[in-house]
Amino acid sequence: MTIIMEAHEIQLALEKSIEYYKKSLLEYSHDQFVAKPNDEEWSIGQMYEHVCISALYFFYKRATYCLEQRNGQIGGEKNVYGEKQFKYNSFPPTRLKIPDALKGPEPIAREKEIYLDLLDQIAIQGKILAEKILLDKGEYKCIQPAFGWLNAHEWYWMNEQHFRHHLLQKERIDAFLSLR
Repeated sequence: MTIIMEAHEIQLALEKSIEYYKKSLLEYSHDQFVAKPNDEEWSIGQMYEHVCISALYFFYKRATYCLEQRNGQIGGEKNVYGEKQFKYNSFPPTRLKIPDALKGPEPIAREKEIYLDLLDQIAIQGKILAEKILLDKGEYKCIQPAFGWLNAHEWYWMNEQHFRHHLLQKERIDAFLSLR
């Protein structure tokens, strides 16, 4: 059975995640915020940078492109991974490795207070997008390299899934930090 979430449901779930991220942010010391478990993993600060910048400049931007009908096309299908993504309303519950060809630079953590503002911006912009998505027919799509062609609703929904997915990473880093 495929799960379908409406834009307002997605927004409520996203706001719940954002509040959790904000509350958690205040619990880290500066040293904890920048401490990396090892050379291959991110610090909690890098994780915050990644989820915030991904929301604003990847997921929301692609959703907006779909709404404005630019940088994409009418139609197109998700691939098998994209179908599973939305069928289960979740990224796989495992560590995902981005192929080198798709990797950007490693995130650089900024001051914790910046993320409080960014998380608020994500929530505000999310509400605005949700209203526009309600009026969208969903025909125009932009490509997602790992999942295929997604419309504005799917890009918006994937952002919420992305926030939840990184809670698994947060748990691993938190476990590391409790040992320090």
